[in-house]
Amino acid sequence: MNEKDFEIIRFLNYLKHRADHQGVPLALDEGFIIESFHVGVRYFFGVTIDDKGMPIHDREQPYEGFLEEWIERSIN
Repeated sequence: MNEKDFEIIRFLNYLKHRADHQGVPLALDEGFIIESFHVGVRYFFGVTIDDKGMPIHDREQPYEGFLEEWIERSIN
């Protein structure tokens, strides 16, 4: 894993958190998601991420404010 892989880890943590909340498995292999990030993909499962791997919008969040709550918890 290189330094950029660690940047995407926070996004993977969010996807896992959302999948756990919804009671479903993460639909894609983590390696595939990391490789897709490296080639420029910034939208996965309704979630838009920035170039540092931080989720900035979730079109499919379980409820309004779900992403914001996760960001708040992950920063503090």
